[in-house]
Amino acid sequence: LRRDDRARAVRLQETDARARTEELQESLDGLMAATHARSLGAQDEAAHLETRTWTVVLVALGAAVCLALLGTGVIARRMTRSLGLLSSATAEVAAGAFREPLAAEGADEIGALARSFNRMTRQLGRQFSALSMRSEISVTLNQHQKLEEILQKCAEILAQHLDLALAGVWTLDGDAKILELRARAGTCTGLPETHRRVPLGQTEIGLIAEERRPHVTSAVLEDPRTSDPAWAGREGLVAFVGHPLLVEGRLVGVAAAFARAPLDGLALDGFASAAGEIAQCIERKRVEQALHESEEQVRQLQKIEAIGRLAGGLAHDFNNLLTVITGHSQLMLRQLSLVDPLRGGLDVIEKTATRAGRLTMQLLAFSRKQILAPAVLDLNDAVPGMAEMLQRLIGEDITLTFNPAPDLGRVTVDPGQLEQVVINLVVNARDAMPNGGRIAVETANVELSADSARWHVGVNPGSYVMLAVSDTGSGMDTETRAHIFEPFFTTKAFGKGTGLGLATVYGIVRQSGGNIRVESAPGAGSTFTIYLPRVEGVLEQAVEAVTALPAGGSETILVVEDQNEVRSLVQRILEEFGYVVLSAGEIADAFRIVERHGGPIHLLLTDMVMPEMNGVHLAQRLGALRQEMAVLYMSGYTDYAIVNHARFIQKPFTPDALARKVRAVLDSRAEGELDQPALPQETGASS
Repeated sequence: LRRDDRARAVRLQETDARARTEELQESLDGLMAATHARSLGAQDEAAHLETRTWTVVLVALGAAVCLALLGTGVIARRMTRSLGLLSSATAEVAAGAFREPLAAEGADEIGALARSFNRMTRQLGRQFSALSMRSEISVTLNQHQKLEEILQKCAEILAQHLDLALAGVWTLDGDAKILELRARAGTCTGLPETHRRVPLGQTEIGLIAEERRPHVTSAVLEDPRTSDPAWAGREGLVAFVGHPLLVEGRLVGVAAAFARAPLDGLALDGFASAAGEIAQCIERKRVEQALHESEEQVRQLQKIEAIGRLAGGLAHDFNNLLTVITGHSQLMLRQLSLVDPLRGGLDVIEKTATRAGRLTMQLLAFSRKQILAPAVLDLNDAVPGMAEMLQRLIGEDITLTFNPAPDLGRVTVDPGQLEQVVINLVVNARDAMPNGGRIAVETANVELSADSARWHVGVNPGSYVMLAVSDTGSGMDTETRAHIFEPFFTTKAFGKGTGLGLATVYGIVRQSGGNIRVESAPGAGSTFTIYLPRVEGVLEQAVEAVTALPAGGSETILVVEDQNEVRSLVQRILEEFGYVVLSAGEIADAFRIVERHGGPIHLLLTDMVMPEMNGVHLAQRLGALRQEMAVLYMSGYTDYAIVNHARFIQKPFTPDALARKVRAVLDSRAEGELDQPALPQETGASS
């Protein structure tokens, strides 16, 4: 049983195991089938997923490519635009047109490049502006314009290129004491009066001139040299630069500028360069002006010399005629009784001839062919002695003042001619003030340097005494000033003047070794300034005029005169005074008389100007033959600057004057005071 049970149990177990196995097999088969189905589904899904994945990858890759292309395009466009702007700006810079800086906001290479380009552009712009400024100034300075116009244009160029609030040029006045503003430009709305006429050493401008060195500051308000901080503050001024204008170490002016921003080194260098060129221009224009004035003076002198030669020749001929008229008139008057009816007519003839003689003397003074009796004088003593006479001449409605300089030097001048000079100048001033005014006579010691004397034609450097006559009259224009020293030129109404007054002044001054200049402008009065050489010497005392009747004599006198009428008159006068007269009308006759005359010849009375030989040479030749013979010259004029006044008598002369002069020369010869005649120093061609 047990075995059966065990067998059944075994069989049951086997059956159960088999059933279980089959179930497991079926379950396994089902699981395998499901697994296989799932595997197939997974494979399908994996394939589908792979497809989707590639799709996504391809889409993403396409998108990335598109984005990359888009970004590249944007970057390319930006770079192209920036490079285009840079290229355009470079082309403009190359053409000289400096545009506004490029935009440079980025921190990348493009931004860095733009910033570098902007810096380069600004630097090139400043350099180009500086070069352009120098070029414009150089062109301006070489233009044939007036100095004021040139300086004004230069100031405008400086103000424009350097962005200046004020650019100014000051020049030194004639006395080298005041700087006068000649040109200004800029954006300043005003300028202090203290900056228009600046004494040396005052304000920042005057200090530069006095110290002769540049001054630069970027803190105008804090600078102790700033003369008007209030004005600088109102104008917002920050920087200042000033340069002395020097030519070979000599100051001619100052160039200065104010700016509302600091000035960099390039601007300062440009201003300094411009200042140097402006200084040269001022000096060149000054030289050109002085040269022009000198040329005008030379032309005027040549014209006056030509007129003077003509006037001198006419005066000589007229003086010969007047000598005859005057001499015979006086000789006839001596023979008439005081109640003779003919005396009236002869008196008129004599007085008219005397007035005509004064006119010819003025012509001689103009032509510098009169005889001078120079003396050492102090103008401070000589001029006041004329005051009473001058006041009568000018009337009560004109004020006359005399301003003498202390320690005035002395001059050598003919006292009578000096008086004539002062009278003519004062009368000329009076006539320029019909409604009254002021006349000032001034003296001063003056030193003319080589540079100063260069602009005074015919004047050497040295020490001079100045005599100036100024008036507050109507003044003269340029055309009038060019002719005032010509004889017979006058602006007065017909019959109001001879036109010889200033011509006489000119001749006397020039013959005395001096020079005369005139400064005048319409409505500004006139100043005539005379320069006479300063000398060392003892002041000469005035000699009282001789009033005694002339004495005669019995000496033998040889008269040599080519004019028959004059020779006959002189012979008659001398014979009336008791002299023995030998006369010759030609040089050959004079030599024959000297050789053949057996007795002594005490005096040779000869004309200075004769066709074959002048009187001085004749006296030398005859003096070698007759050493005891004294000499007396006579002439209507002479080409010699100064002949010993003791041995000369000026035509026309009166019989008494001739007799007195002859007696004086003979007496001096007898006392041994006169030597043999010597040839005087000539100033022009001999006759």
